[in-house]
Amino acid sequence: MMIRTRPAGLLVLALLSACTGGRRAGPDPAPQPVDASVSVPMTSPGVDPPIRNDLPPVPARSGPLRISVAYPGENAALATADSNFIFGSVGTGGATLTINGAPVEVAANGAFLGFVPVPADGVYRLRAAAGGQTAERTVTVRVPARSGAAVSGISAGTLAPRGAITGYPGERVTVRFRGAPGGRAQIRMPDGATYPLAETRVMDRAEGFMQDQAVAAREVSEYAGTFPITTPLGVPGDTARASTIVAGQDAAAQAVVELFHGAEVARVPLPLSVAVLREGDVRLAVASASRPGGMAIGTAVPGSGTPYHWFFPNGTRFTVTGEREGAYRVRLTSDLSVWVAAGDVRLMPEGAPPAAGTVGTVRVDPDPAHVDLRLVTSDRLPFEVRVVDDRWMEVRVYGAESRANWLHYGTEDPLVRRVEWQQERDDLFVVRMELAEAVWGWRAFWDERGSLVVRVRRPPRVDGARPLQGLRIAIDAGHPPGGAIGPTGLTEAEANLAISKQLVRMLREAGAEVLETRPDTAAVDLGVRPVRAAEWDAHLLVSVHNNAFPDGVNPWENNGTSVFYNQPQSLGLARHAQRELLRELGLRDLGIARADLALVRPTWMPSVLTETMFLMVPQQEAALRDPAVHGRIARAHFRAIEAFLRERAEAGRTAAGR
Repeated sequence: MMIRTRPAGLLVLALLSACTGGRRAGPDPAPQPVDASVSVPMTSPGVDPPIRNDLPPVPARSGPLRISVAYPGENAALATADSNFIFGSVGTGGATLTINGAPVEVAANGAFLGFVPVPADGVYRLRAAAGGQTAERTVTVRVPARSGAAVSGISAGTLAPRGAITGYPGERVTVRFRGAPGGRAQIRMPDGATYPLAETRVMDRAEGFMQDQAVAAREVSEYAGTFPITTPLGVPGDTARASTIVAGQDAAAQAVVELFHGAEVARVPLPLSVAVLREGDVRLAVASASRPGGMAIGTAVPGSGTPYHWFFPNGTRFTVTGEREGAYRVRLTSDLSVWVAAGDVRLMPEGAPPAAGTVGTVRVDPDPAHVDLRLVTSDRLPFEVRVVDDRWMEVRVYGAESRANWLHYGTEDPLVRRVEWQQERDDLFVVRMELAEAVWGWRAFWDERGSLVVRVRRPPRVDGARPLQGLRIAIDAGHPPGGAIGPTGLTEAEANLAISKQLVRMLREAGAEVLETRPDTAAVDLGVRPVRAAEWDAHLLVSVHNNAFPDGVNPWENNGTSVFYNQPQSLGLARHAQRELLRELGLRDLGIARADLALVRPTWMPSVLTETMFLMVPQQEAALRDPAVHGRIARAHFRAIEAFLRERAEAGRTAAGR
């Protein structure tokens, strides 16, 4: 997408699902009149609203007795072998239902949600009765091995690492697998050398949202140990796992993992190729990501599921010192390296010098809409921008030495209190800027002259009487693609859009300009949504969602309301949104959380993602079909936005009076 400002400055990425839960999968109901101009006092900070459930009762429905199962689907692979949820509808209220003989409550509209033991044979047997009629249905699923189940040999798919590894002589490579307990394991190298793998007991639990509440955890045996990089390893001629950093190294043979139990031995080739860098050798790479926003992403460890932490605009130059699991190890300082996906960078020809350079003049350039902190660098070096506290920002330039004889403040600007720089170590240059008000938003990019620009956004001027007047608010109706589904088939995308439409109307009536990232039922790619908000210069971004659980979590004990944020300047908005949703609906308080989600990752404006309720719970799905409830949820969002704006405006006035 073409971006009105500089694309490299839009710190918005699209690699994670916007919703946090697990099981996700028409025309909008007519909006009902609501008075959005009424401002209601907030719950006092630090005081949790009571759990009371102010949702309307499930409306009664009478229809043919027919069992439908929304989840799990036929032949679905469950992530738990203990207990799990199953939900759907029997078509009518007043019915009884058993699942594998266990009674499950049926709501007045025929919806049901059961949390029952997973059948050992993988077959759920449902039997419903109503009005002298009966109905039966079976659903067959794939069940993982149960806790304590015997495992023979080396468990398939658990041997790691895989693919290509490139590193320096003497670096240790960790190998691990899961297998039968009580054995003796080792790695056997092609030259006959062996390295032991020690057995430990570990918890087998899926990572992700609310997995700490799941019952699916089980203790298993894991064998792990290390071997040093000495010579190339791998299958001769195997180009699929060949190093992309070092060319022309011929591997003699693969290493083998062995597991001994008495006289029995299991042997599996290590699915890994190893290439060796000469001591001191590096490769130069340049960020060239194709995702919206043009950012290469840095993580602390390679592999999927790792939180994003570093963001490098296209054109940033890296010193590459290794590779693993489809990622390059990038050296930032002598004792800090991060991992960047190989697809996000372009390797330069061998012999290109490593990324290093200097920072010269540091300049503050005021503008009516923002203040630019400009660093004149000799090369496009890796950097990181941090909001240290509400009013302090820090720019860390890695691999840089100082030639900053000049620090120009330019025309005096009331937003900037002071700027200072420090050479914290030989390869780390740091600039700090103190603002008169709390940070509202920022973006960083390389300008046409190759200078690093950190653009700091001025907070909007807010009228306490009409705080939304003239502001630009982006409202995101979460999904599709993806999204949760309820027992009677309501999709999260439908509910989110209905709520968002009412919220959009309230905001416009209060004087705001509103961007709808998904104005209708058409699917909008996840990564495009925050880009649209940023290029439109939205002052706030609110993504409206409802939730789902991963396998193994008891939905009756863990459903409730939560709000997610990522950037420090969004924390206040998240707190207001959580308070107002709890006060409006009275559901369980699941709290706010910092999360690595695409819709809350933008730095240019405060942004939050709300998860009001869970579609799989029959009463909550029924409420999400009700236009009056849509209005209540929208009104809670509206009050939260107003409260946040008033709070920030008051804080700005206080700061100006210092």
